[in-house]
Amino acid sequence: MNKILLVPGLHDSGPDHWQSRWHHDFPHWQRMVGLPWDKPDLTVWSAKLAGKLRSRRGKAHLVAHSFGALAAIRASQLQPDKVASLFLVAPADPARFGIADELLAGPLGVCAQLVASRSDPWMSFERAKYWRQQWQLPLHDAGEAGHLNAQSGHGEWACGLQLLGELYRRAELVADTV
Repeated sequence: MNKILLVPGLHDSGPDHWQSRWHHDFPHWQRMVGLPWDKPDLTVWSAKLAGKLRSRRGKAHLVAHSFGALAAIRASQLQPDKVASLFLVAPADPARFGIADELLAGPLGVCAQLVASRSDPWMSFERAKYWRQQWQLPLHDAGEAGHLNAQSGHGEWACGLQLLGELYRRAELVADTV
């Protein structure tokens, strides 16, 4: 899985966050750097991510958390030929940031997986189900799991790594048939 690009959320997913731990365990994976981590500006984040995608040779599997998931979706709209899959974990509700639903609505056009919690303070499960329909992708119900970050006890998050592996294999199979 050397085509992975981790896209952290606000505050850059600290050292105990599953993204940071996965990056430590799989150092050949790339991680998005240089974003204004404390300023959730979808235009800036998605443009920088789209630029990173544009500079890549092949397609990337984006592994995104929270606000990073919103940036990953928008960047995939800007660079659809550079995205192999989207692993969207606990995306933040766009409405919390004044982002119109229409900007992110519609089928994603790539293999994708949405993982949402029933007790996420950043997006209600009802809104996650709404977005699942908008994006036309499977929804993994993580139960009462908070925001799926280190603070909610998801440091290693083995279940997430298994879900990512399944998505990666699905996306690679699709790529082999195209």
